[in-house]
Amino acid sequence: MKSFFTPKEVAKLVNISYRQIQYWDKTNFIRPSYRRRGKYRLYTFSDLIQLKVARTLRDHDFSIQRLRKTIVSLKDLLPQVAHPLVELTFLIEGDRILVFNGEVLMNNVPGQNYIRFDVKSLREEINTHFPEALSVVAGQKMVATG
Repeated sequence: MKSFFTPKEVAKLVNISYRQIQYWDKTNFIRPSYRRRGKYRLYTFSDLIQLKVARTLRDHDFSIQRLRKTIVSLKDLLPQVAHPLVELTFLIEGDRILVFNGEVLMNNVPGQNYIRFDVKSLREEINTHFPEALSVVAGQKMVATG
């Protein structure tokens, strides 16, 4: 499975422009976890989740302030998760993010405004786009930008 993604690969997977990715990096909104020599950026699966959630929230007309607040909460939450990320489902309602492990079955209740994000579908999309990908980038020195 592919573990590192270039900004151009991220743009394709998340369906946002390369310029948007650059802007989010420059403004410290969502930055890549690794940089190779020469400032070449590499995004991790965790970074990709944040970008995809941000894109999903933008599609649901979240304000910029609310979007930033939600992504900061997600960034704080991800390192605390003990389960593999691919098994997670996020339910985002207002300023709350609920994290579930495994399948989530819910009734559709009128008036409930939540956004559901299944990480498994993101991994499946990655595997479709990069079936031959290796999980490591051989021979490249990377430095965490954390």
